[in-house]
Amino acid sequence: MTGSIVTGCFVSRLVGVEAGLLRDNGVDVAVLELGDLDLPVFHERIEREGLPKAAVALKQLLRAARVIVVGAPELNDGPTSVLKNAIDWASRPAPGEDHRGESFAGASAAIISASKHAHAGIRGADMVRSCLTSLGVTVIPEQVAVARAPEAFHDGHLEDPFAKQDLAALCEAIVAELAIPRRAVHEMTWAERTAHVPDRGSGT
Repeated sequence: MTGSIVTGCFVSRLVGVEAGLLRDNGVDVAVLELGDLDLPVFHERIEREGLPKAAVALKQLLRAARVIVVGAPELNDGPTSVLKNAIDWASRPAPGEDHRGESFAGASAAIISASKHAHAGIRGADMVRSCLTSLGVTVIPEQVAVARAPEAFHDGHLEDPFAKQDLAALCEAIVAELAIPRRAVHEMTWAERTAHVPDRGSGT
C-alpha cells in the first residue's frame, strides 16, 4: 500500500516494481493506492457512528496479508497525511475485535521510500516504522530508500542499478518472511526468527 498524494509518485512506481518482482516469485500481491480510498480524516465522532466502509475494506486486506509492503512518501519530513490517516483508521477495532491494531498484529512489513532529495525520504519512513511497530507489526530490516528519485527513472522505467539491486534484495527478504506463519512470527524473538530464515545479507 502506498500513501501517495502526487500523480506519478516515485514511491508508487517503486512499489509497482517490487510488486512485479514478488509476482514473478509466485507471491499473491494486492496493490492499493491509499489516496484512492474514500476515507474521511480520522475523528472519534465519526468512529462512534461506525467505521467507514473503506476502513473496513482496508482492515480486511491487512488481516489477510502476511507481509505489508508500505510505500512511504515523505511530506514535511514526515509521512503523508493519507498514509497516517489510513493507518489510524485501520488500527481502530471493528465489531468483534477487542483491541486496537488487530488488523496489523502479527504481520510483517517492508518499507519503501524515495525522494528527489539526498535523504531519500527516510525521515518519514522512520516515523512509519515506529507507528507500525507500536501496532504489533514486525518491520523487517531490509528497507529501500532511493535518493534523487527522478534520476532513477528514464522514460518511466526504473534504470538505477542500485535501486534495482535493493528492490531485488527486498523481494528475497519478503519471500523468506512468507515462510513463517503470521501469528507464529509475532511471538518469536529476532534470534528465533533468524533460525528459521536464511541469511539475507545486507543488500540494502
